[in-house]
Amino acid sequence: MENKIKNKIIALSGQPVTGKGTTVKSLIEKLKEKGYDDENIHVISTGNEFRNYFNVISEFVKNFDNNEMPEKVLQNAYLKNISENKEYRRILIDTITQLKQNKVNINNLNIEQANNLKEFKGLRKIVDTLIDTNIEQKGKIINQEERPDEIWIIDSRLAFHNIPEAFSVRLTSTPDIAAKRLFNDKNRGQEDNNYISIIEAKEAREKRRIGEQERYKKRYDVDLENEDNYDLIIDTSYATIEDTSDTILTCLDCYVKDKPFSQKWTSPKTLLPLQTGRDTGYGFMELAKEIQKNGYMPSEAIEIIEAGGRSYIIEGHHRNFCSAYIGKTLVPYKVIGKDDNKISWGNTANYRANGLRRIYLWDHESIFEHNTDEKFSYDDIYPGIYEELQKEEENQR
Repeated sequence: MENKIKNKIIALSGQPVTGKGTTVKSLIEKLKEKGYDDENIHVISTGNEFRNYFNVISEFVKNFDNNEMPEKVLQNAYLKNISENKEYRRILIDTITQLKQNKVNINNLNIEQANNLKEFKGLRKIVDTLIDTNIEQKGKIINQEERPDEIWIIDSRLAFHNIPEAFSVRLTSTPDIAAKRLFNDKNRGQEDNNYISIIEAKEAREKRRIGEQERYKKRYDVDLENEDNYDLIIDTSYATIEDTSDTILTCLDCYVKDKPFSQKWTSPKTLLPLQTGRDTGYGFMELAKEIQKNGYMPSEAIEIIEAGGRSYIIEGHHRNFCSAYIGKTLVPYKVIGKDDNKISWGNTANYRANGLRRIYLWDHESIFEHNTDEKFSYDDIYPGIYEELQKEEENQR
């Protein structure tokens, strides 16, 4: 019989540098504000689990020739998971032999370097298997009975696959924004603090993203970039952490209660208007106040088209810009056509996108400045768009 239990399990995945760590912290704080007790908020990070395995393995390898190996190493639960399995134990010894034969200095080896060492390949597979099995088993145990007062946040790229019943969330970001974050954040690991330019950071981030995608495809036959894997996808490029975590919890509630919600969310700034600015009078203000009071209806997706790497609003201008007016940094959207795909009235997405004018952008820019001292230009989101539109408008005269 199919398991109908839907406990609150958030399987949080994300491209590199999309704010997963800070989102987890924000989720915890918001859950406490909602009345969850500390002991009922369970956080599991497969990244932390991997580091725990790596650290104890490193200690074991370093002390292997020491007749007085520290007892804490030998008794560590992570090491026991490996040493108590005959095949895993053999691979551990083979790894030590290879490291010694190849004269690899492991005294100052960090986790990023170990990930790339061929000598650690066998152990990496073992650790991955142990972590995957553990996550899968936890999911089964959690869903043996209803647990309405508890919630799990599982920070793992593969949790959606290992726990199919979980509410799967994917965080994304544009390569340029991710690179700026990576370059400017000096609190990240040692491997992320040596970039000499944003360009170098962008190249490193993209290499990591593509490498992860290829590795998971080869190892598990899972495409991390396949949107069908996820219940919720949030572009965090221009979103606040608060709005990101609020959106996750709002949509989680819908998921658990089998209520409709939109899969994709992005900043209102990324959606280009295809009409002149609306009057910000009574009707506009009433909708803005309603969204401010009750939040954005998660099922009311703004209909957009995508053409030439840009997103354009077809239906939902009012909702998009009312949200922007009150400072919302995330709105739901639905793609109804791309590039040469035909949409309403037989037109293609490219044809409708060609209707964009500079005046439409100018009319809406001030809305984004209502709750902030910062100036806004669509050039910030789509560099060169005004110059491009000016040339097109001049050619049409």
